[in-house]
Amino acid sequence: MDDWKCDDGLRWRTLEPFGAEIDRDLSEPLPAAAARRFVALFREHSLIIAHGQTLSRPQQQALLALLGPLMLTRQNESGFISTDLQHDSATAAYPFHSDGAYTENPFEVLSLHAVDVVDGASSTRFVNAERGYDQLPHALRERLGSHGAEMIKSTYDTVGLRAFETPDPEATRRDERPAVRIHPHSSRPYIAVNEMQTARLVDMDWEDSRALLAEVFDRLYAPANVNEHVWRKGDIVIWDNIACQHARGSLESAGRRVLQRVLVGGEDC
Repeated sequence: MDDWKCDDGLRWRTLEPFGAEIDRDLSEPLPAAAARRFVALFREHSLIIAHGQTLSRPQQQALLALLGPLMLTRQNESGFISTDLQHDSATAAYPFHSDGAYTENPFEVLSLHAVDVVDGASSTRFVNAERGYDQLPHALRERLGSHGAEMIKSTYDTVGLRAFETPDPEATRRDERPAVRIHPHSSRPYIAVNEMQTARLVDMDWEDSRALLAEVFDRLYAPANVNEHVWRKGDIVIWDNIACQHARGSLESAGRRVLQRVLVGGEDC
């Protein structure tokens, strides 16, 4: 973690292994220069964290609108990620994934604001799939990039499983996408497969597909590549849902956990 910097009226510092933390009350609109710096920090670091915030939904939406067009309505979407839901998926552990990774146009930006959590009782883990691609050995990049991937939308009952470890995982949707894709903003390649939503690599025997994906995931999800954010009330976390993947542990013992969510871009999936 670097020392604090102040640019264009925005106090911030870099995080390890990636990301940036902002020290500012984000309930008020950012002046033009600070808004430009905020966008530049997000595009460079892909993950922004700020503590001690009290944001209404309109305030969170106004902040996220700096990063692109908002998805204001979504089918069956309450606007919250909550343990109040009466289903096992509300407290299940989620493997690494990107929301809508099986679509042609995944959500571009996700944000979660902790409106009611038990401090220190739960966390969300992040990896940067652009950095992960850069760190793969050349031969492994070539092998992965030569295949498409069968990407799935998990069912409520299978959302906690690593799909690539099951020969024919249950799904509510199946799509074929490249295993390596190009980020629409950075123009950099990124690893587009993940452990929750990738069933297999196309044109490979299932055992060979599982072995290759396991080799990629062992590197991508290595502890040194993970930024784990431990939630406290008032936190807001904003991340590039294309460049980054996220995961969480079981919430069964985490107490009540309500995170206000605002999305930017992508498909209703």
